[in-house]
Amino acid sequence: MEPSYQTRKIAPRWLLAVLLAVTGLAAWSQFSSPFAKDLASQADEDVYFAVITSPATLIRYNPYREKAWVREIPCKNCKTPVPQTFGLEEDTPFRYYIPQQTDPQNVWEKFKTLLETWRYNPLPLAKLPADYIRARFSKRTNLNTADAMLLAVELSKLEMNDFTLQAAAARTKRTHTPAPETMPQVEDRAPLAVEDRPIVVEVLNASGKRGLALALTQYLREQNAKGLLRVDVLQYDNYPGGYLEQTRVVDYSGRLMQVKQLSTAIGCRQEIRSEPRGNAICDTRIILGKDFEMP
Repeated sequence: MEPSYQTRKIAPRWLLAVLLAVTGLAAWSQFSSPFAKDLASQADEDVYFAVITSPATLIRYNPYREKAWVREIPCKNCKTPVPQTFGLEEDTPFRYYIPQQTDPQNVWEKFKTLLETWRYNPLPLAKLPADYIRARFSKRTNLNTADAMLLAVELSKLEMNDFTLQAAAARTKRTHTPAPETMPQVEDRAPLAVEDRPIVVEVLNASGKRGLALALTQYLREQNAKGLLRVDVLQYDNYPGGYLEQTRVVDYSGRLMQVKQLSTAIGCRQEIRSEPRGNAICDTRIILGKDFEMP
């Protein structure tokens, strides 16, 4: 007995409804991960992403502030990455990726190049989906599709001076097994932020160009006088460590928003380095490299 016209008309609708239901269920399961939830909601909560090289690189990212803290973490059990390996709580939103290269510096430089150039040359982005699929099927990442898509969207918002490289903690000899190194919770403010004071800066010349530190000092003081930057240049001098190829911005204060504004104002788009204050008498140190040009 042949199906009626009404039956033939209803069947495709049921199939479409089932397909949409399955797709919706798959999407819900993808976006129900804590990692994806925090990224999608732009919550003021940190998510963690580990790049398993030797040593490993742990990235702490805050979607609300759009800031990332990066630190190398030596660990013995990185091949089976779980939050506890990096000193994190078990329920911490955590994802990992194991690149085919093991040198963290090479991986970081490739990431920097991609982040700095994709807006002008988007062609390298075309191979990223295939790289993700290969990593997913070879179990070199636990990023699900929703995680990967949302992480890509977040990265597209960032520039290199939204990344802060944190110095590794000094190692001391112990008689017992050390606990995994955790990433310190750096606040986005200085210890004396209650005074609402300008950021105190030291300018050092490592470019080999005479008078460059003085020229930048005068420029920054003019910007402060015009109210465009809240900056107080404490002193300027030659850098005692010789010449550098690239300009560095080294922060000791944790005033990340102001430090990025300062970095952008002088035309430095490199990642910001964060170090313990120690004997530093300033909040931030600008070390001018050979690449520096006056804004």
